Amino acid sequence: MPGFFRNTFVLGFFAFGSHVLAENRVVWQTLHDYDTIVEPDNTDRQKRCYEVNPFLSYTSIGTDFGFVGPAEKSIGWRKGQIGLSLGGGSDEWAGMWHSLSRLARMKDFTMDFTAPYPSQILPEFQPRITGLRAVVRGKGGFKIDLADTDNKVLWSSVRQIANDSFSKELYDLPTDSLQKVKTLTWIAEPGSELDIERIEFRMETPDMPMEQWWFLASYVKALTCYSTATGLVRDRAHIDDGSFDSMASTGLFCLATAAASGEGIVSKNFASQVLHHAHEVSKDLRGPFGLLPHFVNKDETGKLVRHEGTEYSTIDTTLFDLSLIISAKMLGEDELLEQLLAQAKQVKFKELVNDKGRVSHGVEADGKTIIPFDWYDWGGESALVLVMLRLSDGQATATMSQAHRPHQGTGFISEIQSLLFGEFDSEAIDALSGANWKEVRKSVLRDQKSYTSSKLADRELSYSWLYGFSAGEQKRGLGYAVGGVDLEDQMLVHPHYILMAAAVDDNPDEVRKTMKLLEKKRIFTPLGMVENVSLRTGEKLPMIGSLNACFEALGAYHFIKKTSDQPNRIYEASSGIHDLNNALKIFYP
Repeated sequence: MPGFFRNTFVLGFFAFGSHVLAENRVVWQTLHDYDTIVEPDNTDRQKRCYEVNPFLSYTSIGTDFGFVGPAEKSIGWRKGQIGLSLGGGSDEWAGMWHSLSRLARMKDFTMDFTAPYPSQILPEFQPRITGLRAVVRGKGGFKIDLADTDNKVLWSSVRQIANDSFSKELYDLPTDSLQKVKTLTWIAEPGSELDIERIEFRMETPDMPMEQWWFLASYVKALTCYSTATGLVRDRAHIDDGSFDSMASTGLFCLATAAASGEGIVSKNFASQVLHHAHEVSKDLRGPFGLLPHFVNKDETGKLVRHEGTEYSTIDTTLFDLSLIISAKMLGEDELLEQLLAQAKQVKFKELVNDKGRVSHGVEADGKTIIPFDWYDWGGESALVLVMLRLSDGQATATMSQAHRPHQGTGFISEIQSLLFGEFDSEAIDALSGANWKEVRKSVLRDQKSYTSSKLADRELSYSWLYGFSAGEQKRGLGYAVGGVDLEDQMLVHPHYILMAAAVDDNPDEVRKTMKLLEKKRIFTPLGMVENVSLRTGEKLPMIGSLNACFEALGAYHFIKKTSDQPNRIYEASSGIHDLNNALKIFYP
């Protein structure tokens, strides 16, 4: 089957603005790219280091992996590939296992190839896995097993590889008999000399317009991080529940789930359960001034508490509270809406306004020391915090920069406010900073698109057309990176911004063209965007992070509504809440 992305057939018409075709497509989801977190010393195969595993500690679907076989210490790596040279003895075999759902030790989680997305996604929106592909070279026996939680093999195939260069080995799968699969294991048989570049699944998408597929895949990326046990959202998909949960992601996930319910992707009952559970959990997490912590984990007794070293954050509290309030309105949860509004009004934001008239970032981990940094920089984070300030105290005032430019030209900062409120999508001049937010957002988008031609024109780049100068994980996940367009020589992009800014783009067809290219290049996948991409090398970080997933899902939702005749339920809900309307008067009196 040539190509990464192709239309297999057109199934008919779908009422979706000017784009009326509902398509069934074939796409590929990488299970594992064999990239590492260190550069090889040379072109020879490197030995695996047991003190520090050089491989990313997770797969591209947010699960774990490991090595098997009596000769597994012979497995080594080159840049972007893994391989081994084995003797001919009977015990000279080795390979790798990959969990297909959560961590391998979690036996309650398996993958259903007839419906591989989390079970909360309704059947008509589930893709199907119909095949897999291994990109491999060398010679020798290459075996792939699919097994259940008891290691019972459900499907197996052995092929003799004889390729001097990397080639794609395609396997058709008996989809209907693979409904409780836990692991995929590949094994190099005795006498083999093989290199493997990646393993990936062939998926057939549901019948839907392309734009709706973007929202679905992005929402599933966020849903992959959600825990029904804790009611919170893990910061990353591949970690334990209650080890590093994000309050901001949890709030935005509630909003994205309410939107997904309105699209028929999940049930309204599930969306309400998510909302109520998050609200209940948050009650015991409130700290000084009524603030919520940035991150949460379980203590030794299993109770959810502030993660050690984490501050009590005004922006995280803001994103959580405002998102839940809007979600409750969308879902018709009137009684809960009143409780959420009352809770928000109990947060003492006014007491966190410093003598410069600026709202502090929050309170240090000691629960006493007010953080000296404040929300003054122009942008969406400051704007949302000031809306929350006015919601908590209808007479409170604060100041904000009139720079009309987000900090360092960082992409997400110019868009985050418009995920919640339609007022920032208008041409009106705000009364606090004097900005036309829509025009500033367009200006940032123009700068994003022209960055490589204006600042990197003399560089050799794998992706000169790509933009997304925002913030997120550093290259190979080694720290946090900010890469706005006002900085020089930025070589790392965070493509979540492409969907965040899609609704403000004056050329929707250009957005569609870019998204198709992102799919072709395995940057946008059936589990949403990769975390980051190197402009110079094209190297991708496939980490599934919940905050960016929510940004992408909500951005895709607003693009759908902007380019169709459908009502925007998020904007309708936020504008239909009297207290929020009053709070927004700090910008639009």
